[in-house]
Amino acid sequence: MIDYKKIDLKCGLEIHRQLNTKHKLFCNCSTMMQEKEPIKIIMRKQNPTQSEIGEIDTTAQYEFLRNRNFYYQIFPSEDCLVECDEEPVHPLNQEALEIVLQIALMFNCTIPDEIQIMRKNVIDGSNTSAFQRTAVIGLDGYLEYKGKKIEITSISLEEDAASIVDEKNGNVTYRLNRLGIPLVEIGTGLLIGYSPEEIQEIAYFIGMICRSTGKVKRGIGTVRQDVNVSIKNGARVEIKGIQELGLLSKVIELEVQRQLSLPEVKEETRATNPDGTTRFIRPLPGSARMYVETDIPPILIEDKTIQKIKKNLPEPWTKKLVRFREKLKLSDDLSKQILASDYLDLFENIIKKFNVNPSIVANVFVSTLKDLKKREDVKIENLTDEIFEELFELLDKGKIVKESVPDVLLYKSKNVNTSLEDCIKKIGLETITEKELREIVKDVIKANRDKPSEKIIGIVMSKVRGRVKSEDVIKTVKEEF
Repeated sequence: MIDYKKIDLKCGLEIHRQLNTKHKLFCNCSTMMQEKEPIKIIMRKQNPTQSEIGEIDTTAQYEFLRNRNFYYQIFPSEDCLVECDEEPVHPLNQEALEIVLQIALMFNCTIPDEIQIMRKNVIDGSNTSAFQRTAVIGLDGYLEYKGKKIEITSISLEEDAASIVDEKNGNVTYRLNRLGIPLVEIGTGLLIGYSPEEIQEIAYFIGMICRSTGKVKRGIGTVRQDVNVSIKNGARVEIKGIQELGLLSKVIELEVQRQLSLPEVKEETRATNPDGTTRFIRPLPGSARMYVETDIPPILIEDKTIQKIKKNLPEPWTKKLVRFREKLKLSDDLSKQILASDYLDLFENIIKKFNVNPSIVANVFVSTLKDLKKREDVKIENLTDEIFEELFELLDKGKIVKESVPDVLLYKSKNVNTSLEDCIKKIGLETITEKELREIVKDVIKANRDKPSEKIIGIVMSKVRGRVKSEDVIKTVKEEF
């Protein structure tokens, strides 16, 4: 077993979350990313440029020497000339700015009086302009963890990059509709003396604070975690693109093993594979890659704006955890799981709107969906918030029972164009009346007079599974037995 303190493990986290805004960061295009067919494809080549101090970044030079062609798919309401780099950016999205100001204050950051948009050289094709726009919103913050303060060095507001579709023979295809979606980046200071599991837990708490705003997106591709890893006498290695929180500790463990096995570790950037291993993608970027965005003037942050945001900060996760335990009667484990879930906001909305046991709702989001995700034939992304709200409304009205929920969601995920009530009918999970249940119980008892009540309950359950509450079956059998 590796002694991480003995090898002087040092890590630094960069957590990226897409913001759930209506419009992109620098234009009025939609952030929904729902359009499937592009209306046009454009092609670009990219070249490195000098920074303000006259230097060319080594990463930019490396990407340039790969000599690739970049093709961009354009979507009608989700892209415009801004994404194509054919017109200047529009004014900064104020909704996105206020969300990141809120997040920065929740991490106890100092807010600059003036926000300056910067350009960061990126010529791997993920930005049509060959740079990413970014702005520091908060500095010198902290997160409390196990009685210590974890340094939050900076919180930035950025535009997300285009998403890659395909790469073949030096030709790379991107979808442009992700480019420009507002993104918050949270960077920590050096994490020294912590195990990979503890570093993963710190990332968990960072994510939980972001989710508590109710203004971050969820689902595949909406969160990306980068981690910098080094050991004693070694070099810093940046690992990018860890989408699953539960994979973070494994990635760190495997990277430590990789570095321990090498006679010399070089500074480099690596990408994450699905199994937690990594692969080289480019040299580590240097400092000569930032320069001022000339199309947007500096943005002044007034004190009254900060005070207004402070008055409307969301409930701290620590208080939310206590409320879940004491008021909602969730177990400690279930409370923590729903807090960590991407469905936290939806969970709270549902328990406010419908008279459904909070434990049932929470278990659907943290257990039922987890089980469904394991199946290759299920697309969880097909299950929208509206579907879940309709599901729990039907549960509230007694039109379905909790036992039928997994089967209903499974069928609905594969039949998105079928109404929820029709799905229930097609799989035969309409609830039965008390009278119908009692008749079934009587028939089973009559046909199985020699069997004990436990066996009778099992037989009845097999006949009515998913159409009546299990406790109602037990109660009726006991009454009739």
